[in-house]
Amino acid sequence: MKMIKTAALVALCSVGYSFAANELVSIDSFAIMQKSKEGKEVMSSIQGDITSFQAEVQKAQKTIATEQENLEKQAKVLSKDALQEKTEKLANLRKKNEREFTDKEEQLRAAIQRKQMSLRERQLKTVNEVFEKEKWGVVIDKNSPGVLCISSAVDQTEKVLAAVDAKYSTAPKSKNDAVVVAAKNTTAPKTAVKTA
Repeated sequence: MKMIKTAALVALCSVGYSFAANELVSIDSFAIMQKSKEGKEVMSSIQGDITSFQAEVQKAQKTIATEQENLEKQAKVLSKDALQEKTEKLANLRKKNEREFTDKEEQLRAAIQRKQMSLRERQLKTVNEVFEKEKWGVVIDKNSPGVLCISSAVDQTEKVLAAVDAKYSTAPKSKNDAVVVAAKNTTAPKTAVKTA
């Protein structure tokens, strides 16, 4: 079955040049996500979340290191019971931090995935709008599994990227912007803006 699919893709690639440019096109969805204005903002937000998490982890590690250092300094003057109690307290703090940061890391990963999926969904809507407007027959994402070769002659990534950025530039960024756009739309319906 795999060989049949591969053979079909090779055949598609070999006849790709015979398709008219407006019938078969390819895009690079990863490039669109990374290069688009909204994609850059989302990635900046994600990087901020990661940096904040890392700073929190480093702060907790520094606190534990300071506690460990203090314990080592006090070890000679503390009774055996007091030393054991402080050692257990420090071990419990380590375990608590480890559990807490493992949970926070999982939450961060899930939040990043949600942001990326949401961005991809909005951009795919724009891809579909461009597809309809340009009357393309087929759009292939060059990052899809099984795509073996794509001619640069059918690559329309830049056209789609421009449409994604244009849509993002005109979309309201806040509730106040949405009210302003709605007010403009009532007086000038020809300039109506669709929000993603």
